[in-house]
Amino acid sequence: MNPKPKPRAYLIDSSIYIFRAWHVFDDDISDSDGNPANAVYGFSEFLFELIKKIGASSGSSYIACAFDASQTNSYRREIYAEYKANRPPAPAELKRQFGYCRDFCRAAGIADYSSNRFEADDIIGTLAHRLRQQGFAITIISADKDLAQLVAGEDDFWWDYARDNMLDQKGVEKQFGVRPDQIADMLALSGDKVDNIPGIPGIGYTLASRILNKYQTVEQILENIDQISKMKFRGSARVQNLLQEHQEILPMTKKLTTIVIDAQFQGPKQDILWQGIEQELIHQLFDQLDAGEMRRKKWLTI
Repeated sequence: MNPKPKPRAYLIDSSIYIFRAWHVFDDDISDSDGNPANAVYGFSEFLFELIKKIGASSGSSYIACAFDASQTNSYRREIYAEYKANRPPAPAELKRQFGYCRDFCRAAGIADYSSNRFEADDIIGTLAHRLRQQGFAITIISADKDLAQLVAGEDDFWWDYARDNMLDQKGVEKQFGVRPDQIADMLALSGDKVDNIPGIPGIGYTLASRILNKYQTVEQILENIDQISKMKFRGSARVQNLLQEHQEILPMTKKLTTIVIDAQFQGPKQDILWQGIEQELIHQLFDQLDAGEMRRKKWLTI
């Protein structure tokens, strides 16, 4: 007898799909007050397509959206004050649409979560950890390689939805050169310019993955730092010198790149079971967004 398949939870890294919509959809799309609404329009289209694609049904599907909120009490800035300091603030018209997107999740009956201390990655990591303990298989929906470290179960996937690229544990290793549990170590070594995380000069993803194939973690590398020059790649002695010179940053960068699995966060729903749309709320939101008839109809018949 075949074992009963695990229930699957879909955990969405929302910001990526909101920013993508902001750049892709026509900025002439506006709400009833004339404010830009292209990002929420595109994000809602993404959610609709996703629900249809995964065959979600009311009362038997599990979906959650994690949002990045203002980090007024940032966990990572306590570790490194310059974390993400290179990023300009989002324009006011996009911030307004982030609020709309959260409102849309609630109107669509989809659980949404955020925190002023932890990032969306940490919310997803915490949900994944909790749900896996409850017997769920996990699909992480994101284009961010950082989240591939959460593919911890044999039935888990990291899904870059826009490219329709779905990776299991072996797929993550093939694409990124390291196992999912080594993604944080790879980023700790190479740094991450997007998040303003410093790395070891001269070490990129390929070289980091090569070192990690021998010494499995940052901690093991530090324990064997005087052996790096014996590895069989060009410039190994130079790399050893660089590691020895900058080794003091590695414990800190490993903390920055490791996704938290016990984060504190809030949302209006206590669980992620999808019960279908909230008709009254979605009508009100569509009125506010000045949505057309076709757009309303497809959500009302989902």
